[in-house]
Parts: sequence; structure tokens; C-alpha cells
Amino acid sequence: MSAAAGNSKIVRCCHCRGMMRVTARALSVFCPHCQTRVTLEDMRIVGSHPGKKLATSGDIFVEAGARLNLELIGNRVVVNGRVNGAVSANEFVEIGPSGLVIGHIRAPKLVVRDGGSIQGRFERTAILSESSQSDAALSHAADQPEQPLSDQGPSPRGEEAAVSQTARPRPMRPTGI
Repeated sequence: MSAAAGNSKIVRCCHCRGMMRVTARALSVFCPHCQTRVTLEDMRIVGSHPGKKLATSGDIFVEAGARLNLELIGNRVVVNGRVNGAVSANEFVEIGPSGLVIGHIRAPKLVVRDGGSIQGRFERTAILSESSQSDAALSHAADQPEQPLSDQGPSPRGEEAAVSQTARPRPMRPTGI
């Protein structure tokens, strides 16, 4: 593993669900699949939020006093306040004891604590474990033809140079494409 790969992580775009490798310190990134800006930060909502949609590839925490009238999209969503709108998560949605969701919920896992309430439908989505997502994306990327690192022709080192070229991090694509 190269030093660049050690300082990176694989994230899923909150808009198109495409996978990509980003630096560990990145706060946002441009998705190579859908050409939109993707926020990677975790968000904690304590009041209200303007707009019609709040999307991040990080986690969303809705505090007990928060009142939201918008769509939430995140990696993990925890609701302790009131959300009037659709909620989608890549890992799970948790409705806390004081939480209320009025709208459609899409996630692989739903946890409703005692006192939590849902007025709407729940649609269970498929989930892959993080390691199998990474493996599937990396194997798909391995099927793509290699792009040379330079235009200087073949390396005198032969196979060793080819191995180092394949270890270079590159954007991930979803396995369904």
C-alpha cells in the first residue's frame, strides 16, 4: 500500500451512490460520476435548515429541538427532533426517543427507540459491508484498462513498474455500471 492510499478513504456519493477514493482530510469533493459537489462532513442540526434538501456523505444528527421541513440524505441519519420529509441513508436511520419522521424512509436498517415515531413508509435498501464495497469497486476498477503514468514508453524494469502503476489510487465506479 502506498503512502497516498494510506491517507485516503473510500466514500459513496450521496447523489448518485458512486464510489470514489478521497483524501482522509477532505471536507468536500467533486464526484467524477455525476459531476456534482459532495459534502463529506458530519452535520449536527440544532434548529432549522433552509432549503429543500440536505445531503452529505457524512452522518446527520438531528437534535431534539430541531424542526426540519426538507429531505435528508446521509451515510447514517439519527433523528431526535422532527423531520417532515424523506430520509435516506446508506447505512442506517435511527429515530430517537423524542424523534418524529413524517415521510418516506429509505435505508438498509431502521432503528426506532422507545418513544420514537414514524408517519410514512419504510423501504429497505440493499447494503454491502464496507470491505465488500471496497473490494467490489477495486475489482471493477481492475477490469478497466490501465492508463500509463507517463508517455516515456516501456520501463526498463518490466513487471515491477506495472505493479507500481496498478497500486496508484484512482476514482471508484459503482459495480452496477
